[in-house]
Amino acid sequence: MFKNYLKIAWRNIVNRKFYTFLNVSGLALAICCCIFIYLYNTYNLSVDRYHTYSDRTFRMVNQLHLDKDEFSPGTSYATYQFIKSKVPQVDIAAFCIRDQSFIVNIPGAKQKRFKEENSVSFTDGDWFRIFRFNWIKGSPVQLNKPGNVVLSEKQAHKYFGNDDPIGKVIIINKQPLSVSGIIGDAPYNTNVRSEIYVSFLSLFKVDPGYNMGKEIMTNWGNLGSRFTGFVVLRHATDQAAVELQLDKEKKRVFGQDEKYFSYPLLPLKDNHFDTRYVGVVQKSLLMNLTVIGLLIITIAVINYINMVVAQQSARAVEIGTRKVLGGSSMQIFMQFIVEASLTSVIAVILACLLVIGLLPVANAWLFNDTPLHVISWSDLAICVAALLVVLIIGTGAYPAFLLSKVSVAQALKNNVLNLPAGIGRKILLVFQNVVTQGLIVCTLIIVMQVYFLKNTDMGFDRNQVVTIPTGNTTASQQYQLTQSLKQMPGIRSVSFCLNTPSSDSHRGGTVRFNNHEWETWPARYAIGDAGYQQTFGLQLIAGRNIRSGKHEYLINKIMADMLTRTHKETVIGKKLLAGGFSNGDDEGVIVGVVKDFSINSLVAKIDPSVVSEDSVQYQTMAVKLTGTNTQATIDQLQKTYQQVLPDQVFSYQFVDERIAKLYKKESVQQKLIWVAAGIAIVISSLGLLGLISLIAIQRTKEIGIRKILGATVGQICLMLSNDLVKLILLSFAIATPLSFYLMHKWLRGFAYHINIQWWMFGIAGLAALIIAMLSMGFRAVKAATANPVKSLRSE
Repeated sequence: MFKNYLKIAWRNIVNRKFYTFLNVSGLALAICCCIFIYLYNTYNLSVDRYHTYSDRTFRMVNQLHLDKDEFSPGTSYATYQFIKSKVPQVDIAAFCIRDQSFIVNIPGAKQKRFKEENSVSFTDGDWFRIFRFNWIKGSPVQLNKPGNVVLSEKQAHKYFGNDDPIGKVIIINKQPLSVSGIIGDAPYNTNVRSEIYVSFLSLFKVDPGYNMGKEIMTNWGNLGSRFTGFVVLRHATDQAAVELQLDKEKKRVFGQDEKYFSYPLLPLKDNHFDTRYVGVVQKSLLMNLTVIGLLIITIAVINYINMVVAQQSARAVEIGTRKVLGGSSMQIFMQFIVEASLTSVIAVILACLLVIGLLPVANAWLFNDTPLHVISWSDLAICVAALLVVLIIGTGAYPAFLLSKVSVAQALKNNVLNLPAGIGRKILLVFQNVVTQGLIVCTLIIVMQVYFLKNTDMGFDRNQVVTIPTGNTTASQQYQLTQSLKQMPGIRSVSFCLNTPSSDSHRGGTVRFNNHEWETWPARYAIGDAGYQQTFGLQLIAGRNIRSGKHEYLINKIMADMLTRTHKETVIGKKLLAGGFSNGDDEGVIVGVVKDFSINSLVAKIDPSVVSEDSVQYQTMAVKLTGTNTQATIDQLQKTYQQVLPDQVFSYQFVDERIAKLYKKESVQQKLIWVAAGIAIVISSLGLLGLISLIAIQRTKEIGIRKILGATVGQICLMLSNDLVKLILLSFAIATPLSFYLMHKWLRGFAYHINIQWWMFGIAGLAALIIAMLSMGFRAVKAATANPVKSLRSE
């Protein structure tokens, strides 16, 4: 019996090629979208969950409680030492200074140099007791000895080719390090990867910048975002007890100031998602994508149901004949179920082929920083099987039930148009268009917000500014390079600094103004020389620029207003002490006020900011170009750079490129919604095309009669599309308030954002209407221009 069901189902699918194409295309696109969302969500939910102790591993983080809470993903070495030696609930504790950048020299007959950006970490063997890596050669204990380094397999091959790297030497900052271990390349779903691990006991020799009084070892307040501490507790439920002991110890360490600090533990499972610290994606995004995927698959199912039910008159004789010949309602029900199942299987196969073909494109365009990988076939089979069950139930059950209940008399008289499907079909069509129009509005607003973030004035000049990493440089090297570059015709100004404005990495601390109490709010630090103000175009409102070699400060207007409001005095010429500069407790003088500028991204409000010199911390050179002969100027810049800094490797990046990367998360969201909206539009258009075709077929004789009575092509097209247009307008009325609420809520997450305007909804509604009219127009015109004689011949 099943063989007969399958044979008839295949015959119906082949005979109705046009509608089969519409159904399979819509379902395949929807399934493809769902599989991509599944891959993306599965990747994010699997990050660092494969480690042996992941369920009881926690990150040591820090919170600073001032006028507003500040969250730092880093911890101090002193905190790590306390928790390791004094807290009994801790099984393993590890500390790592991560993502450092160095020039690596490989000695030999042909000495090679490599610039390693954010690839070097300092740690010991306990790091690899917490995090599971594949040790190819050596063991973690090698990192407990000074002078040792462990390389990833990829890095070892990069340096030494096919030679055995064990025992070979690499040189970082003139310090030789012996390769004592090789680990397998880190899996793609981890946030704790590095390519080079240097023993922590080698820190002060390899990077003297950390050797400022060695207070890094003892100061609980010496925090950095790259100072990373993890602990494995004996039981996950011990988290509260450990935090209580940290709370007691910080009271002893900070005394009356302890209220400003707290040291919570962040579960490893939340490390990837908590954007207050280092989380790169919010769980809400995964949930939103899941909802979007379900809505898109629902739209495709609605298309199928609408078209199957709308074909009921075309299949009426078939249903009636089978019933006359003894076919039961259950047999007819099963026939439609098998037909829906076969269509779904074809759509699933096509969707899987689309996923395999489009994965490289998606990785290049959407997920270039964290490329998706095709999961194991067993996991994919589970996902596909679940989708298949949903599709079969969704596409088969309702139409099969509805059509199997048709009576013999109704079927043979072709009188099935009055079945209770009209209202249901309209409700499904409205739902489908509400989703589509809502996605169009969301896409438009997100695109405009991302454009706004990338192009809004951030208070400084980002155009034609090139940044070049320099590493640690001496004062004479800085002076020589600055003077040489200023002589070039294509260069307007030069500045040595720690980092550029609007960077994803910045420093800050509390300040004390004119011998008053320490302020209860933090300031952000723009650490740069006297050329910083000119290079980045910071606009002076009052006073003058800082001078080279002087302990002076520029502050932004927000900070000046806050100090003036609190202390009722002007700021120019007054003393300021800013914690975190290498000059320690020496007070400087405020010499100027500049227009507000953004130290980080415009997602957050512009903070009180300080600009001051601190040559020990400079890691970057910023060069303002004139904009003429840019490439020739950069080539000459490179030549001069390598003459003054022969041990460095030259690389550069424009500031506007760095700023674009600040909004990577928003850009990915924009692209994801954009793709989802595009797929929804295509599926809805296919559905409308199918429906207008079926309506035209069902009303063929009516169209013929109207044409004979003088109806024009336009009038007939209007008649065919009138009801659908009304439903689209109703959908617009429902989608507008829903999308306004959702996008208003989303925009509140940005300190600076666009205002939602009425015309955004107008554009979305008009776009949906035009797309619908184009989808329906061809079939409507074709039906309206058909020869009425042919349509009426049977009468």
